[in-house]
Amino acid sequence: MRFFNKARLKHIKVSGLRKYLMYATGEIILVVLGILIALWINNWSREEQIGKANVQLQEKVLSQLDKDIHDLDQFLKELDTLNNTYLRVLGRDYDKTKIDKKGILSTILFDVKDLDLDKQNSNWIDNAVLNNSQASESLINLSGIYKSYFKDIDDMEQIIYKKFTANLEYLEETQPWYTILITDLKCENDCINYLLKSEEHKSRIASLRFLYINGYGDIVNSFYDDLIKFKEELKLSEEEETK
Repeated sequence: MRFFNKARLKHIKVSGLRKYLMYATGEIILVVLGILIALWINNWSREEQIGKANVQLQEKVLSQLDKDIHDLDQFLKELDTLNNTYLRVLGRDYDKTKIDKKGILSTILFDVKDLDLDKQNSNWIDNAVLNNSQASESLINLSGIYKSYFKDIDDMEQIIYKKFTANLEYLEETQPWYTILITDLKCENDCINYLLKSEEHKSRIASLRFLYINGYGDIVNSFYDDLIKFKEELKLSEEEETK
């Protein structure tokens, strides 16, 4: 009888342990599932927030693109006016409607054109948390385009500034009328004759024109075309994601 009681007690203990282990295992599985579900909800919520933020970013970038494209277009018109002024001084065909004859001398001596374009788009994109969408890929590529052109533009502007400075330094060292010009802002007959008729001066103007039109102008034209292309690409990506 004592043997059966011991066996029965042992069976009860083993059976209770099994039930406890099953219960504990079930509790652990429920906790793990709860954690996994919570993580999934958290990730889903985060992705939703990133997606909404990306849509807002795309709208801001597109708005800034419109402004940048407009500014580039205006700058190209300024370069066209400058080109016609240089052509006038160089004795070549030019569009009379695009120049101010009263401002020719001040233009060729002191008027330095530079593209003061806002870098907002590149900064916005670089500081944003982007998802894996096609639109985000377009934004990353657009930021790279901005940086590349800004670098080329800065380099070209430095070359032009140096050329302008060198031209003024040459006039300072060689022309007796320079003192009156730079002090009283008066360009009298000897000054006018030199600036408009001297072949030596025309050669320096020809170099400036080449830098502006064939160097700077080509960069800005390409920048303008690429921004238009990326604007259309970004709009298309945005439309496809909203379908």
